[in-house]
Amino acid sequence: MATQEVSVAAPLWPLVDIRVEDLFGDRSFGLALDPMATVLTGENGSGKSTLLKATDLLAKERWAEFSRLPFRTLTLRFNDGTEMTAENVEGGVQIRSHGETWTFDRDTAAQFDPHTLNQLRRRANLRIRHGVGQGQQFLVRGHDLDPEDEFANIVAPKWLTDLVSRFTTKYISARRLEHRLRPDPRTPSDDTPTPVVEQYAEELGSRMRDHLSAYAAESRKHERNLPAQIVQAMQSEPESASALAQDVEDLQGEVRDLADSLARVGLLYEDPEQQLAQYPQGKTEILLAVREVYRVARQRLEQLTGLRTDLEFFVSFLNSRLSGKRIELNKEHGISVLLENGEMISPRQLSSGEQQLLALAYQLLFGTAPNSVVLLDEPELSLHVTWLKGLLSAFLEMAEKRRLQFIIATHAPSVFLGHNELEQSLDLVE
Repeated sequence: MATQEVSVAAPLWPLVDIRVEDLFGDRSFGLALDPMATVLTGENGSGKSTLLKATDLLAKERWAEFSRLPFRTLTLRFNDGTEMTAENVEGGVQIRSHGETWTFDRDTAAQFDPHTLNQLRRRANLRIRHGVGQGQQFLVRGHDLDPEDEFANIVAPKWLTDLVSRFTTKYISARRLEHRLRPDPRTPSDDTPTPVVEQYAEELGSRMRDHLSAYAAESRKHERNLPAQIVQAMQSEPESASALAQDVEDLQGEVRDLADSLARVGLLYEDPEQQLAQYPQGKTEILLAVREVYRVARQRLEQLTGLRTDLEFFVSFLNSRLSGKRIELNKEHGISVLLENGEMISPRQLSSGEQQLLALAYQLLFGTAPNSVVLLDEPELSLHVTWLKGLLSAFLEMAEKRRLQFIIATHAPSVFLGHNELEQSLDLVE
């Protein structure tokens, strides 16, 4: 039976502009957004954080919270021309896009506890999955409620669910360290919370172990195929010993560089050249075998390069700003901190500012999906002014490498120093 082909809608990304009407009852303005980063400035109470929250709540379909924000309408326009308008109306929110309209009734929703509401949403949005090839892509389809159904103004219709599912945001609050994820099982009291940075360290260690397990499994497949590859190479057209020796030398350099880069971020605990430390270099048959071994070694190591790139950026971002200590990564603990005297400490022993920096880097690199709009509120919190220099440049590099768009609310001019063209002051916009 043939697999049903399902087209997956393109993400709504990036945002082109935002328009807000009657913010705090008397301000209306539009903001043209840079495809990589826009920095919102303005006095306290100018609406920076409100815009970030509103955009995130709309993307997350959190209509009840959205309806309590202090403005009348928010309109988002995307790169493909799609527009979505959310208007706070009496008792709820009205959403409009592509000629469709749906109104969320906050008063009706308030009659139900969150658990019941989640059950209603699951019931009304029956999920049907269709596999697509070996990639196992899935399309999630909802079923519209009858307009007369009593829950029709609580559960978003299919057209809206489909639309919002294409819009991904990552909201990073100024209070990002106040969130405690779970009690620490290593302490006797169940009331003792695990600091965010410790949880991130554990998550990163788990991520590294998962990648290394997959790497080991794939390596065994390569090793099983290696004898056949060597035999096939030996049966190919003869090559000169000098050309073979050059190929081996080049491959050896590539493997060594890959291994070194992986070892620096705790992703390699082996020496891929150890088994070839000594071999006769003048025989064509031996060179053919050695070349295949190095080719397989390169293929194996390349499986880890995706995670390695993010880990390298993470370590570089932090170590270029920390003083008197250095971040090291390993599969056992994820993140360790090495002091100048050689003592190793845990991330929870970092200063508040250092923990803020670590939490920010982790959320951006490991907690944010590609094609996301990153809504970053006051990244300067607890950070020394010298750390802020070059911060926006680092964000722009992340934006390019990971396909992100940043909208940043800040009170610190140092954040956008050297990139004044990216500033949008809410004190000046009309």
